[in-house]
Amino acid sequence: MLMLRHERETEQKGSSAINEKLLDNQDLCLLFQISPRSLQRYRSLGVLPYKRLGQKTYYTEEDVMQFVENNVKEFKKENVEHYLTRIHQKFK
Repeated sequence: MLMLRHERETEQKGSSAINEKLLDNQDLCLLFQISPRSLQRYRSLGVLPYKRLGQKTYYTEEDVMQFVENNVKEFKKENVEHYLTRIHQKFK
């Protein structure tokens, strides 16, 4: 049901990202090893884009990678594959 709702919203926006991976708050807290409050702060500051579906907050994989690239110290673009692999392994 959640994927159908997301697909409808995506189609309405004219985007071709129907199979876009979504991560929730718990996923990101575990991935970044931060508290839910820290995640809320990033959303409030506008540095981490998010989507609301019902009462739940989701983040696209693309937005998360952009956040990491722009805000994580010592992040090197050459390490993008490492972060992508970590995200994919964690949430399969």
